Amino acid sequence: MDPMTSVLLPSAQSLVTAILTDGWAHVRDALARRWSRQTGEARADVERRLDTAHRQASGMGDDEAVQRAYWAGYMAAVLAERPTLLDVVRELPDMPDLHNTNSGTATNLIQARDVHGDISFGPQ
Repeated sequence: MDPMTSVLLPSAQSLVTAILTDGWAHVRDALARRWSRQTGEARADVERRLDTAHRQASGMGDDEAVQRAYWAGYMAAVLAERPTLLDVVRELPDMPDLHNTNSGTATNLIQARDVHGDISFGPQ
């Protein structure tokens, strides 16, 4: 297996697994944060690029093998444009999972990392 394939295939597998288990928003935020930090590109621009790729991938159906192939191809194209992202792609299999848990009783509970906008309870 060539060095690029040995990086891309596990990364694509991790990306697809994370998308299916953690949801797209979590994966996009984590990847965009790393990508932006590495390249200096605006995070919002990176998120738009990733959202476009996600829409294209979603249009291909739910088959995990197809999704892995799409994301491996996408990442190969990104690395061809931006070789400095190799470390970001290489780290994908090791991206930490973030999970919020609650035990006990709560009347109102919000668990979030980033909140954009207002949060309110009850009538407004």
